[in-house]
Amino acid sequence: MVGPLPSPRHEVFAQAVACGMSASQGYALAYSRPRNGATRASAARLLTNANVKHRIAELRRGAAEQAKASLQALIPALDERARAAISTGRLREAVEILKRLTEIAAQAPARRHDL
Repeated sequence: MVGPLPSPRHEVFAQAVACGMSASQGYALAYSRPRNGATRASAARLLTNANVKHRIAELRRGAAEQAKASLQALIPALDERARAAISTGRLREAVEILKRLTEIAAQAPARRHDL
């Protein structure tokens, strides 16, 4: 399936889960219900729907592609700022920028693996 689900409630649920909400939170949001045992059971059942599973995967792939594009722009920009800071003697600034780059590099493989 490509694109939104036919049911608006299923689409809201899929988007919520793809964004990191638990299934029961997403179900409560989509159906305006309190979170309880019935909500959790209904959410678990909805997660078994093939179209919903495919939509969640599709949304997560889109988010991963956007994140990758952002990183491809951010990393060279930070590298350039660090080099400029070093060349002008602003070493504290350069160290802070390089720390950020290190954190981004350390998290990037974990993000890809989680998707």
